[in-house]
Amino acid sequence: MRNPALRILFRNSWALGVWLLLGALVLWYSTLIPVFGPFQITSITKNSLPLVYLAIGQAIIVISGGIDLSLGALLLLSNVIAARFMAGQPLPTVVLIALGIVAGLALLNALVGFVITLSGVPDIVVTLATGYIWSGLALWILPSPGGGTAPEMRWLFTGSPSGVGGSYWPPLLMLLIPGALVAIWSRTTRVGLSLYAVGSNRTAAQLAGLDVRRAKIVAYGIGGAMAGLAGLAMVALTGTGDPRFAIGANATLNSVAAVVLGGVALTGGVGNVFGVVATGVTLIMLNPILIAMRVDSNNAQVIQGVLIAGVMMFGGLVAFLRERRS
Repeated sequence: MRNPALRILFRNSWALGVWLLLGALVLWYSTLIPVFGPFQITSITKNSLPLVYLAIGQAIIVISGGIDLSLGALLLLSNVIAARFMAGQPLPTVVLIALGIVAGLALLNALVGFVITLSGVPDIVVTLATGYIWSGLALWILPSPGGGTAPEMRWLFTGSPSGVGGSYWPPLLMLLIPGALVAIWSRTTRVGLSLYAVGSNRTAAQLAGLDVRRAKIVAYGIGGAMAGLAGLAMVALTGTGDPRFAIGANATLNSVAAVVLGGVALTGGVGNVFGVVATGVTLIMLNPILIAMRVDSNNAQVIQGVLIAGVMMFGGLVAFLRERRS
């Protein structure tokens, strides 16, 4: 394919497709409810933030050839630290705490990546173990739901100092900017491109002179930073911290589903990070759409699972056919 524009379009066709699907779902949803306007856009956008951030972090790790089952627990850890120490603090202190959480969790998860490369133990085993550690720490820091954060922090992620209503521009920008930055970084920098090479073929990447260990550590560090951001978004949404294990477990599973639906191959080395932003929002939108259709909540859960499984199977079939053709 000689035309560069067509080549780029073909390479990112799945990501483009999921964004078109999201647009179609938004249009459909607008016909199902009496009024669709800024309030609904704000609600969809802000409620999607924690999952989108986790999905971005998971996507980078999966592209590098790994998988992180502890990201949901890291979200809990970030959430309870923020709620515990931000409550009643002035804005400068809250900002410093937020930056410290993101940087601290990035270093913590980078250490997990280092342990994985050093020990040779599969990612799934190490991250499953660390997930229990992070969940235990979250319960130790905040044994029961509580705490809070500054109104300015709530406005940044929700568009409102109270977390209710408000403008959709702040959460929309907080949705798009991190995804775009990570996507551009992964496609244009040497380290970002090395993640694709390592995930595609670790041995070939090593023989080509790439630092495989550094790629893995960087990928896990970015995953930790995004989990920290997800925890901050969660405390901004709810106004409190919540250490319940079920929240972290569901968040991890949903992040993996968003990654697969976004066209990132679980085998590594393939995918567009920006595509998982759309699938993260899509997964959040399924529930209100089914409610608007007056589907029973129990049946809605089954339908969501069937839809996700169907799209994942279709994505696997497309990937298989693409490999056979190449």
